[in-house]
Amino acid sequence: MTEPGPPGAAGGGSWFETARPAYPDRRRPTPPQPTPTPHGGAGAAVSDAPAPGQDALDGTAAPERAAAPASRPAPAPVLERGAAAAAGAWARRWYFREILVAWIAARVVVGAALGLTRFLADSVREDSAAGLETTGLLGWDAGWYLTIAEHGYEASGDESRRFFPLLPLLVRVFTVLPGLGGHSGAVLVALVNVLALGFALALVGVARTEGFGEDAIQRLIWISALAPPAFVLVMGYAEALAGLLAAAVVLGARTRRWEIAAAAGLLGGLCRPLGLLLAVPVAIEAARGLRLPLAGRLGAAGAPGPLVRPVAAGGPTGREMLSRFAAVIAPIVGAGVYLMWSASAHGDGLAPLTMQRDAARHGSTGNPLATIVDAARGATTGELGTALHVPWLLLAVAALVVMVRTLPVSYAVWSGLVFAAVVTGSNLDSSERYLYGAFPFLLVAAMATARREVWNLVITVSAAAMTVYATLAFTLSYVP
Repeated sequence: MTEPGPPGAAGGGSWFETARPAYPDRRRPTPPQPTPTPHGGAGAAVSDAPAPGQDALDGTAAPERAAAPASRPAPAPVLERGAAAAAGAWARRWYFREILVAWIAARVVVGAALGLTRFLADSVREDSAAGLETTGLLGWDAGWYLTIAEHGYEASGDESRRFFPLLPLLVRVFTVLPGLGGHSGAVLVALVNVLALGFALALVGVARTEGFGEDAIQRLIWISALAPPAFVLVMGYAEALAGLLAAAVVLGARTRRWEIAAAAGLLGGLCRPLGLLLAVPVAIEAARGLRLPLAGRLGAAGAPGPLVRPVAAGGPTGREMLSRFAAVIAPIVGAGVYLMWSASAHGDGLAPLTMQRDAARHGSTGNPLATIVDAARGATTGELGTALHVPWLLLAVAALVVMVRTLPVSYAVWSGLVFAAVVTGSNLDSSERYLYGAFPFLLVAAMATARREVWNLVITVSAAAMTVYATLAFTLSYVP
């Protein structure tokens, strides 16, 4: 079985296309050539210019002028225009305008959900004495990250160890800067929102690497911003950071930039428990071109384009083999560092992983089919939040089928493992968020909505669903 080709699209270009200069030619104009005249011979030219040494107005002698220097630096306005043109070309190549507009739109949607939540809370308070419990951008898991950043794991309780340390560490680093001390909550929210822009840029890089066309890339930008679980990218969650690192890992592996895959993988292992699974797609990409069983079916080439590092004619060198190995084990090392700290400080190194299988959280391993059926029954027993998981799991199954046929095998295997980790738990809470973190599902969504009428329907329903899910999360009716 050979690997399917990249999903091309009309009107699109490769990430590796050479960009045309975005500034005009500033060469000096060629001086006019003399033209022959009947009276002046072949070398004469008709001209109103004054003779050398005469003034241009009355022909009197002109004062001597200093000779112009042979060369002079370009004036500052020209340099500024050149820098602005280069920045504009970069923004166009990376669809930064589209990313920024979609980013703003997502925050408008979440802001509307927060406004609706406050309206509902005020209405309930007026009609009854009980009131409606609500939360905000620092609710749910964001509250845990904030507490860890402010007080550390020891003061945050044993349960805090199930939250991996990278995001709290970043918040603590930024709060050391002048003026930011004592503002950890604002720093956390601001940081994850900026990281969401980075995640979108990384997705554009992945799409270009895989040969997506312009229209497909724009759809990817919007669906990643307005997918129903994407409201957590506005909250103090680790999804934006984890998504950015995952995209960087896969991008580095697909282009044989093993140092990028290794660095991002190490941080990815420190960011989320599912970061461990990033070792799998890197291992698949690292096996290309090696004399291993089944490795020949993967093909020798990674992603298309001239920036993919070529392999030596005789096969990978020892140095490259070492780089591949480092990239494969980097996510495991990253997670291992945190688990070793847990073992040293608390005597239970696996607790950050085993806590996730507690019945009150993801639950113990169970039959996936029985779990989905039980969740579907929630629609008739008043557990609406549980029932809402089912349609997305069914869509994920369909997306996996498309993924196997259209995207590189490393994408399908990694996404399949994330899906298996979700459905094998007896509790489906947060399943949409976990699946969103496996970004190949977003690539499939961008490919499957190429028809205009389908796209208009999908993005409209998705934005509306995002508003509903965010409102349910802010009213504590849905676990994000």
